[in-house]
Amino acid sequence: MMLRDRLRAFMRQRGLTRRELADGLDTSPHTLRGWLDRGRTPPSILASLLDVLEEKPQARSRLGLSRGSKLPRGRSFQPGNPWRLNDPRRKAALREARARKRQTVETSTEPC
Repeated sequence: MMLRDRLRAFMRQRGLTRRELADGLDTSPHTLRGWLDRGRTPPSILASLLDVLEEKPQARSRLGLSRGSKLPRGRSFQPGNPWRLNDPRRKAALREARARKRQTVETSTEPC
């Protein structure tokens, strides 16, 4: 697979725009466009960098190329949130969360 095809697949897989990838690689969007569309040859070190970016999430986050799917945490100090301190439902919410965690740990440690 050619390097430009790997770059396109990486962008598609991570949901990155050209500007975001160019910023992460510290190059201009025009240079990236030359690599992707105009057939210009990217530097050979980019292949090694792409190997690292595909394998290591830490490298992606350091370069700003990580779009982790984080769960919304809610508004912890707003009324109606059962996790809020001094809420009477807090103990029940903690019990349920611990039970769910215990259940996922037990199912993940079962032999196949």
